[in-house]
Amino acid sequence: MKEQEQPLECLFRLMRALRRGQSHHHGPHHFHGYGRLMETIAGHEGASARELTELLDIRPSSLSEMLSRLETQGDIRRQRDEKDARISRVWLTEQGQRRIKEQKENRHPYQKALLNCLSEQETQQLNTICQKLIDCLEKEQKEECLCRQEAREECGGRTGF
Repeated sequence: MKEQEQPLECLFRLMRALRRGQSHHHGPHHFHGYGRLMETIAGHEGASARELTELLDIRPSSLSEMLSRLETQGDIRRQRDEKDARISRVWLTEQGQRRIKEQKENRHPYQKALLNCLSEQETQQLNTICQKLIDCLEKEQKEECLCRQEAREECGGRTGF
C-alpha cells in the first residue's frame, strides 16, 4: 500500500510547492485561488454565483468571500439578474481584465522555467499520467453521483433525516 501512497504524497507536495511559488509571481493583489476564480469569470461572463461554485467546486461561502474581496478591489462587478432578483451575476471590470492579462504574462515565464528541468518526452508522459488520473477521478465521481441519485429515487426522494 505504501507504494501507491508515495506517488500521491509526492503530487500533493508538488501542488503545495507550486502554490507557494506561484503566489510570488502574481503580484501584491494575488490571493490563493483568486486567479483561478477570475479566469473562470472571464470564461463565463455573467455567470451566477451558483454556476461559479459548481465550475470551481468550492463552497458558496468561500465564493462569496472571494467575490466580495474582488468587488472591493474593483476587479469584478455583481448585478442582480433582471428576471430573478435572487440571482447575482458576475462580470470582470476593465481592471479585472487587465489583472488577468498581467497574471498570464507573469505565469508563462514561471511555468516555462519550471518545466525546463523535464525533457519533451517527460513532459508528455507527465501530461498523459495527469490526464489519466483526472479521467479516473471524474469517472469515479460520476459513478458516485449516479449511485446517490439512484438511492434517492429508491427512497422516494427522502433523505432519511
